[in-house]
Amino acid sequence: MRKLLVLFVVALVLPAAAFSQLRASNGTLSIREGRGVVQLDARGSMTGRVNGKLTVTDTKPFDSKRPIVYGATKTTYRNAKTTVYQGKNVRFRLSSARFVIRMEGKAIFLSAIARGTGTLDGIGDPSTNLFYDGVWSLNDEPYHSLPDVPTPFELAAPASQ
Repeated sequence: MRKLLVLFVVALVLPAAAFSQLRASNGTLSIREGRGVVQLDARGSMTGRVNGKLTVTDTKPFDSKRPIVYGATKTTYRNAKTTVYQGKNVRFRLSSARFVIRMEGKAIFLSAIARGTGTLDGIGDPSTNLFYDGVWSLNDEPYHSLPDVPTPFELAAPASQ
């Protein structure tokens, strides 16, 4: 009977440990009031909005995971995988699949819980009296200004300490 109980406990603990490692692989990204260009190639959940242009590339366009986009005044289908949405207050939700997104414009808000890579490029320029280009936070770090030069980053869980 003890052997059966030990086997049962091990059968419960192993999947829980594997699941916790799977969940820990995602990182978090938050962008508030961004102005510039944000690119993200990731698998996970992403929601946001932008005044400008949103380009979404669905790497598997024929699966059941579709991008949900509202508020676009102009929609252009580049090919079977890539769609460009333009307008003020273009809102979107992408989840459970790998998407490549590019947001260009102002009033960029983005929340992502995913794993992948990306690039940030703010357009703050003191010579044109544009000092504020938004803030961003990666993996719950404190918010800081968007970089003024293209800056790549990896969206993944922070290393355990």
